[in-house]
Amino acid sequence: MIFTIQRFVLTLILVVIFILSSIFIYYFKNQVENTSKVIFTTMENEVKEKAYTISKTIEKKDDILLYMALLGNVAANSQFVKAILVFDDNELLLTTDPKVVSIERNSSLTNIKTYSEKLSEISYIQEDINYYEQNRLKKLDLVFLIDKEYINTYFVKNRYEFFVYFGILPIFLVLIMYYIFRKYITIPLEKLRQLAYYNTKIPKAFKIKELESIRHSMVDSFSRLENEKKEFFLMARTDSLSGLANRNSLQEFLDRLIPTAKRKKVEFAFLFLDLDHFKTINDSLGHNIGDELLQKISTILKQVLRPNDFIARVGGDEFVLIIQDYKTTVELTNIIKRIQKQLAKPWVIQTHPVETTCSVGIAIFPQDGEDHVSLMKSADIAMYEAKKHGRNRYHFFTKDLNEAILKVINLNKEMRTALKNGDYKLFYQPKVCLKDSKIIGVEALIRWIDKEKGFIPPSDFIPLAEENDFILELGDWIVEEALNQYLDWKSKGIDIVMSINISAKQFLQNNFAKNLIDKINSKKIEPNRIILELTEYILIDQNNSVYATLRKLNKFGISISLDDFGTGYSSLSYLKKYPIDYLKIDKSFIDDSFNEQGKVFIETIVKMGQALHMKIVAEGVEQQEQVEYLKSIDCNLYQGYYFSKPIKAKEFEEFYKSLEKN
Repeated sequence: MIFTIQRFVLTLILVVIFILSSIFIYYFKNQVENTSKVIFTTMENEVKEKAYTISKTIEKKDDILLYMALLGNVAANSQFVKAILVFDDNELLLTTDPKVVSIERNSSLTNIKTYSEKLSEISYIQEDINYYEQNRLKKLDLVFLIDKEYINTYFVKNRYEFFVYFGILPIFLVLIMYYIFRKYITIPLEKLRQLAYYNTKIPKAFKIKELESIRHSMVDSFSRLENEKKEFFLMARTDSLSGLANRNSLQEFLDRLIPTAKRKKVEFAFLFLDLDHFKTINDSLGHNIGDELLQKISTILKQVLRPNDFIARVGGDEFVLIIQDYKTTVELTNIIKRIQKQLAKPWVIQTHPVETTCSVGIAIFPQDGEDHVSLMKSADIAMYEAKKHGRNRYHFFTKDLNEAILKVINLNKEMRTALKNGDYKLFYQPKVCLKDSKIIGVEALIRWIDKEKGFIPPSDFIPLAEENDFILELGDWIVEEALNQYLDWKSKGIDIVMSINISAKQFLQNNFAKNLIDKINSKKIEPNRIILELTEYILIDQNNSVYATLRKLNKFGISISLDDFGTGYSSLSYLKKYPIDYLKIDKSFIDDSFNEQGKVFIETIVKMGQALHMKIVAEGVEQQEQVEYLKSIDCNLYQGYYFSKPIKAKEFEEFYKSLEKN
């Protein structure tokens, strides 16, 4: 059983009182017995003495009257004797009190053991007076009648005095001790307990040194704990780098704001702000520059926003702004424009000039989300839409936008599942020599044939695959499948060049060239039977790693074809610098081959390629007139629906063999 301090002290006091009471009762009874013994033995000795004295001097019964004065004096001087009587059997011979002429006989004294019981049970003490009359022994009864009323009064008085001195006084002293103990020990300990438990009201200084030392230590500890708790509270809700609120603080703010907005039926704007090209700043100048830039941007944001607005840093370069109390959408957009204008100003960070902009996604409560998660999701979607449209913009979330994003999310999941389920197929479009109309190679083109949705165009999933890096896994599958198909055809006597499209991310991987060369060697394929189709985007940076990869592939014997030439960042410098074997004229130029201006562009590309010792491939050829024109300008190869659309491997095999027979 666990006691409180109060209960423990009370229990201790009760135990002390019980012990003192037991001692008091014991000593009181002992005192009563001792007093009773003194009274009883005194009267007993007195009656014996007087009986003996009278026995020595009395000669006859009537002489007893001579002792009236003696016995009266004894009765008068003894407070405990009420009267003295002398009987001859039942005949009263003498009494010191005329009012007392008879006595009640004592009960049996057999069971009486103590003197206190004797005083309470018997009413008189009797002794025999023996004398000789004419040589005959005679006996008179000398009786001392006990004054019970006085004895009771005496004992009551004695009991009161004893109770006062040995009962009340100790209890009073105990109560004083209890008061002192309670005031200086119990109450301070209780206050210390409350301080330890509730940590609210700090008690004043105590009188007892040890308790004061404990109090001071506790107050000091709790003060430090309170300060640490406040620091931890702020740390849990404050971004350490910028000093702004963090995700936890944002959540708490919205937990208060959303119910209020619902009750008042008002809206607020949830803005998701992301810095444009911040990763480039970190990578090029260092994270210390990036961190200082974030601190300066945080300061600017706090200055630009109004006092009732809220701002939190929720990621590396991501901020959430909550704008309230705007009257119109125009006012809201003006605030956003002001923020973007301030952030777009040139910065100087540790002597480094830095320029940055921001993209902002806007979600409106409650139509774009009624809780923290949905608002964040909607604003994030809108922000990425702003980036997609050129960055340094703001974009409002819409239902159509959400549906488009959900479609992308589902597509992302489905296209990964499709690879596991074997839903991707390679189709092959022939590359035809313009001089003799013979197939000299094929271009492997990926197709997605979903079991439920059917054919899904590459334009729907390839850009997404490139964006989320799934193109790396998909690209590996394309290379493996195309090389295996080349081997299968070769075993059947169809030895043609295989062109494989390589994405920029796939090409820029570390050890891309080494891994591809190892794979071709392991399959024992002649390198000159493989062409890699690359886009101009890969060559834009013209960095050393791109050049080294191309040289390594070229030296091994793999040919490089520049796809969609003329539609991107066409530059004579990289045509001269890089080992490129084929130029592919985009379909958009071939479509313009019927007008003079279009022919000028096509002929320029052909002559430039020939001058650089490259072979020219025309894409998207669909008409006889286009074929005749390309022959006239000495174009080398073409591919397109005029000759054949992309077809399955089995269909190509049959198509190729039918042409060989003819």
